[in-house]
Amino acid sequence: MPLVEQLSREMGISTATALFHGHAPRPVHPVLAPLFRRGGLPRGEIVAMTGPQSLSCALATIAEATTEQKWCAGIGLGEPAVSSIADLGVDLDHFVNVVTPAQDWLRVASILIESFDILVVDPGYQPSAGEQARLLAKVRERRISLISLAPAKGSTEQIEITDTRWSGTEHGRGRLRSCQVVARSQTGVHRFLLPGPDGTPAEVPARTVPTPVPAPMPRRTRPVVRSVS
Repeated sequence: MPLVEQLSREMGISTATALFHGHAPRPVHPVLAPLFRRGGLPRGEIVAMTGPQSLSCALATIAEATTEQKWCAGIGLGEPAVSSIADLGVDLDHFVNVVTPAQDWLRVASILIESFDILVVDPGYQPSAGEQARLLAKVRERRISLISLAPAKGSTEQIEITDTRWSGTEHGRGRLRSCQVVARSQTGVHRFLLPGPDGTPAEVPARTVPTPVPAPMPRRTRPVVRSVS
């Protein structure tokens, strides 16, 4: 009996995708959970995050996993500020940033897949169809989560950040406090702050309608009484 048919009869699983749906996704910050179809970072799959602030979004996405002592690695990310990574909630004791030549990213990723739970990759080039298939096969076999900061063939979820708007310098001076992000995924269009006031993701505050101030009552003046002589 074919394996798929056997799984379908015994466990109600009819496709390979349904098989991976049986594995709970990795938890992410509650503000970011709506971006994902299953409310978290899928295992054994590739997620593409693109657009401005995509690196910050990816690092904020892996933060919950690092606090649960899951090992994460970044490949091709350059040398981001360590303090900025920590501000996004990442446990630096479980995050490794690998600085490697752009042409070596695929080889390095293939090696790290064997040991890490999550990879965040900024590909130095687009792999061939065969290379992409082998990479995806390894990701599925090891059930790791791979976040690509470029469009990736075979990615099951695509998150595109379409707009960002910083606040804090509205009057020409001050300090940047937060950034409102607009992101589009298979679950719709989402708005959130990244970073929020404390550095981690936050909800966009609801707009408050100012209470109208009643106009002042006109002052009554006493009539001028003139005597008639």
